[in-house]
Amino acid sequence: MTSVPAEPLPYAAPYGATAQRPSWPSLPARLRALVQERLGQPVAEALSQGGGFTDGFASRLLLADGSRVFVKAVSGLRSPQVFSSYQQEIRVARALPEQVPVPRLRWVLEQQEWLVLAFDDIAGRTPQRPWQPEELRAVLAMLTTLATAMTPAPAGLPKLDTTAGLDRDFSFWRRLVAADVGADPQVVSPGWLARSGDLAALESDWAELAAGQSAVHFDMRDDNLLLTGDGRVLVCDWNWLALAAPWVDLVGLLVSLHGDGLDAEVTLADHTLTRGVEPRSINSLLNAMAGYFTEVAARPPFPNSP
Repeated sequence: MTSVPAEPLPYAAPYGATAQRPSWPSLPARLRALVQERLGQPVAEALSQGGGFTDGFASRLLLADGSRVFVKAVSGLRSPQVFSSYQQEIRVARALPEQVPVPRLRWVLEQQEWLVLAFDDIAGRTPQRPWQPEELRAVLAMLTTLATAMTPAPAGLPKLDTTAGLDRDFSFWRRLVAADVGADPQVVSPGWLARSGDLAALESDWAELAAGQSAVHFDMRDDNLLLTGDGRVLVCDWNWLALAAPWVDLVGLLVSLHGDGLDAEVTLADHTLTRGVEPRSINSLLNAMAGYFTEVAARPPFPNSP
């Protein structure tokens, strides 16, 4: 069993209030009528989900017969990038194997510029932060199951990005050293700036070291997970699926463990997915992620996620 470090730091993050989303009544009347027609029941109540960082509609709908469904919707005219990510999510959701723990896609509806996705509604919650030992154990076990099901990448999945294809997005330190106009040295603390050459060298081969034939979620955060009352852990929001090494999702998730003041090294050393992986490979990926977050954290807030 994977060891779980204890004694987390106090922590509170408003994961249920990071996005400003349209409400059910604010959707076009024709769209609401089509959704209810497809559901076969009128909507009695809509509970908007404030998590995430997009401006798409996302609500748990209670229907007149007492059943529930989770519905996402986006306008391609208002939010073309979100629209594109939803299209990718549809392609992925339809191809995921049964053993992958996800809320299942029920149906898709297109109406003019609108795209609507209906999923099974899950009576669950995101993991508590700071991480709690039992919840963390369940998530770590799920990651092993997930990697097994997604290695090699299942047939039927859409064409996926590779780590080589994502390298430009994770090249901040190299662009900084090269004096790229898009890499602003003012967003870097003096201590890190003094070591930018070392960071660029460590970042230089992350894509090669993290490459693989597993289909990885590539956005494995606690707010993309749902814990159910019967002990399951479900993974949501499959917009960024990519081909990489099977340990990539675990390393990405452990950033939050470290942020909570827990010892991520314990899990790295003990977990099936990272046991035996060269520290240089893990450090290179973490360094590339640090550069990415350093750069994007300095950008203005999203209008829909102030």
